[in-house]
Amino acid sequence: MIAIGVHSIEACLEAGLRVLEIHYLAKAEQNRGVEIRKLAEKKNIKWKEYALKDKLKFEQVLKSKADGGSVNADSAQGIFAEVFIDEVSHLDLLKKAQNEQLPIIIYLDGITDPQNLGSILRSSAFFNVLGVVVPESRSSPLTPAAIKISSGGFAYVPVVRVPNLARAMEDAKEQGLWFVGFSEHEKNDLSTVRVDGPLGLIIGNEEKGMRELTKKNCDFLVSLEGQGKVKSLNASVATAVALSTIRNMQRV
Repeated sequence: MIAIGVHSIEACLEAGLRVLEIHYLAKAEQNRGVEIRKLAEKKNIKWKEYALKDKLKFEQVLKSKADGGSVNADSAQGIFAEVFIDEVSHLDLLKKAQNEQLPIIIYLDGITDPQNLGSILRSSAFFNVLGVVVPESRSSPLTPAAIKISSGGFAYVPVVRVPNLARAMEDAKEQGLWFVGFSEHEKNDLSTVRVDGPLGLIIGNEEKGMRELTKKNCDFLVSLEGQGKVKSLNASVATAVALSTIRNMQRV
């Protein structure tokens, strides 16, 4: 896996992820690059630097490491890292939830846009979410773009892939999680939900929302209450609003 952009790589180093090598295009984000290099040297991480005249070579290596993904030197801010991330299973996540006071796990039902996934990871890290669970099919992979947009969130919030989302929800219910599904078509809002226990939040597809089987497995179905003319939010913004509302409710 590769991480691109200064924020992502700083987060990898600070979180203690296994960084195999950092590639740096000289004078790109120069001041931040110097800081990252010092931190990398302290951790004995390989550092490969390219002169500006070798920008094309830098991009060729970047694209080969990204499996041909749509990345370039500019979108990467002239720096990328090869990173190894330990896999976390759904069972591992549920075990961790047992030791948390007010754990939240997010379940994404068909989020296919890497930008939405990255934004959701950023909000999840900000609001102390334990993990993001996605189905193996019909969901965005953790692309370099998603990693960059997460602004380091991916280093703290694992993305867990499961074969069957409905089955994963059933397993989570057995461990005490209550599921809250969000839909703009529901009449009830978050004020009707008890948030003083372990929660699983369901965020549906950007266009179609949650699938019917996913809805049936929810304990609560709610909408986010707005005050303006627009009646819906995109998936990542809705997630951030939901998390902020829930964490505020839990502090009361």
